[in-house]
Amino acid sequence: MHDAKLIFRSFGLFYKFNPLKLTVLFVLTLVAGFTQGITVVLLIPLLGLLQPSAETASQNHWSDFFSMILNKTGQGSSLLSILFLFAVCMLLIAVMNYFKTLLQSTYQQDFSYFIRKKLYHKVVSSDWEFLNRKGKHNYIQVITTEIPKVSQYYYYYLDLATKFVFIAAHVIVALFISVQFTLFVVVAGLLVLLLLSGYLRKASKLGYDNIKSFRSMLKKIDDFWMTVKLAKVHHSESFYYGKFEEANEEMHDFQNQQIRNRAFPQFLYALAGVAFLIIVVYLSYSYMHIPLTSLFVLIVLFGRIFPHFGNINTDINMMVSNTASVKLVLEMYEETGSSNMEEGVANDAIEVEKQIKLTDCSFSYPDGRPIFDHFNETIPAKSITGIVGLSGCGKTTLLDLLCGLLTLKGGSLTVDGKPLGKKDFPSWRKGLGYLLQDSFFVDGTVRENLVWDASVRPDDKELMDILHLVNADHLILGLKNGLDTYITNYQYHFSGGERQRLALARVLIRKPKILFLDEATSSLDPENEKAIMETLCRLKHNVTIIFVTHREYLKSYFDKLIAVE
Repeated sequence: MHDAKLIFRSFGLFYKFNPLKLTVLFVLTLVAGFTQGITVVLLIPLLGLLQPSAETASQNHWSDFFSMILNKTGQGSSLLSILFLFAVCMLLIAVMNYFKTLLQSTYQQDFSYFIRKKLYHKVVSSDWEFLNRKGKHNYIQVITTEIPKVSQYYYYYLDLATKFVFIAAHVIVALFISVQFTLFVVVAGLLVLLLLSGYLRKASKLGYDNIKSFRSMLKKIDDFWMTVKLAKVHHSESFYYGKFEEANEEMHDFQNQQIRNRAFPQFLYALAGVAFLIIVVYLSYSYMHIPLTSLFVLIVLFGRIFPHFGNINTDINMMVSNTASVKLVLEMYEETGSSNMEEGVANDAIEVEKQIKLTDCSFSYPDGRPIFDHFNETIPAKSITGIVGLSGCGKTTLLDLLCGLLTLKGGSLTVDGKPLGKKDFPSWRKGLGYLLQDSFFVDGTVRENLVWDASVRPDDKELMDILHLVNADHLILGLKNGLDTYITNYQYHFSGGERQRLALARVLIRKPKILFLDEATSSLDPENEKAIMETLCRLKHNVTIIFVTHREYLKSYFDKLIAVE
């Protein structure tokens, strides 16, 4: 029941995207199904007008109908007039199907684009606490691979509607010729469809298995790139290849099972169709005494009706296989909550003129003991405040609370006596600079990495001045293309200390009002660490600096020390 409700909600999402276009598409689908059901068989009664017989007149009501149309228009039942009428019908149907195909394709692509954009928007704007509990591979897989399957899932429903209307149109024609024959074909098709329902249950399981195997392979690829240097040093390439091949082989096996699970029912339908056709022709001619002309029409109808029951089974199989993808996308879409992109909402950055104060603050992670319990502390403005303590005592957690990444369970955070609430965080974060312990860069030029998320793009002179400030300008001057040098695999392009100095330059380019540094000098040698600390001492007259470290000898640089226990 839960699955049914989830899928039902997915149709609401699909409908809300563009209800008018979807309605037009649905109507065109039904009309296309009906016209596909009657166009080819129309040629038989049309040609029957050329040499009508008493037998044809008594058995073929369609010939009478088209004869009446031609007579009313003043056209005789000539070969040219009949072929012209047929050609006009086929041309109109071809034009309609052309526009239906374009409409369906653009709607499908537009819907995938819309959902990708909407879901990524929701992910990017989610709280840090939420994102910190999620695996990145799930989101990468959904956004890049599973979303297109959602739109395909809906179109299998549309194709089903087309096939049902197609079958209904043929059944209507067949009923005019032989009620018994028509009922036999329909009942036989439905019976085989019912007998093959077990393949649909297997399709559902294979859909879930295929998603898991793809995610496993994605993770194995990422694991290698994260540890590529270690893999080379340890000469353990075969280990990583073995892990990948294990996931790759598993996914290959599941995909082959899906193909066989769809192909074998079609094979059985083909065998059943031949058997039923032989039985029907024999009984119709020998016992029901259906005229040969009518029997010929019935054979044509059977050849078009019965295979569509097999196609219906294939469509349902594909739908069931994609149900796992639909559920995955919808669950992720719903669990990320409403989108509240903070970009562009912030007012002027909040400055600290006097102090930041934590009063009676408490915090604990959902699955652990309390980190802070009735904690009180004051951080003076325009100074360097050091936060020290043993590993795991909560130093980084305190920084995250001050940044608003984590939410206090009790107590208050004030800036110059004013409470800092959730609505204030956009303006608060606009003036923050945060230097992580592990610096990062992306594939791109040095310039792109330095200006990264800065709201103002500085010119080259400003960039070089800031690089000089952190003793990193010589790194750029030593590169052939300077700031335009393209870097990949940054962790192997620069040393740990070089990366940290470049990362500090990137933070300073933001011109922060409050600067947070989390073990920012841990990868620097003593000479560069001293240079950075002296730089910070010069900056503190304009910037409030909060520095987390475990190095006791840095205490002399701090105007205030907070010991976290």
